[in-house]
Amino acid sequence: IEPGKRCHLLPGTDDRRGTVRFVGAIPQIPGLGPWVGIALDEPSGKNDGSVKGERYFECAPNCGVFVRPERVEVGDFPALDDLGEEMEEI
Repeated sequence: IEPGKRCHLLPGTDDRRGTVRFVGAIPQIPGLGPWVGIALDEPSGKNDGSVKGERYFECAPNCGVFVRPERVEVGDFPALDDLGEEMEEI
């Protein structure tokens, strides 16, 4: 897992996708080990890439989320097209 990679969140019931923007420790969040900061494609996150005033990456409001590495799968995950083919007929 490294910044710039596309990803989706696990478990499979969580269909959020985005781009990894940060990997590392966040002293403001309790717990051991690294966190993965993700800029989500949709505003379904909890932050804007900052935690308690400390910025770790840039993204739109509610498009950022920090999760443990085991909740991230990196791969070829393009942004979901919620409108699908319906928009082609308007």
